Amino acid sequence: MQSSICRVQGATLKNPLLGNTISYRVAAAPCRPSTASRDVVTMARKKGIRLIVTVECTEAKGEGAPPSRYTTQKNRKNTPDRLELMKYNPNLKRHTLHKEIK
Repeated sequence: MQSSICRVQGATLKNPLLGNTISYRVAAAPCRPSTASRDVVTMARKKGIRLIVTVECTEAKGEGAPPSRYTTQKNRKNTPDRLELMKYNPNLKRHTLHKEIK
């Protein structure tokens, strides 16, 4: 770990009345770390492997009930096609098939 103080200056004072000497050290302002050790954060990022997707109930539209929607994550490499999950629909009060929407 890098020290937070870069330079230390030393000095000596003589008191002519008492005849004693006092030595002291003065620390300079803290150093700024070099750019090589600093983490650089960029604003633009590459798209990650995980995506946030919305799944919507497919059975609720046929029965006239409002569809339930859930958000979840999927791995782009493992599941390149649309996601299908069995989730609970509180309007129909049962588990139904939910498919990924845009």
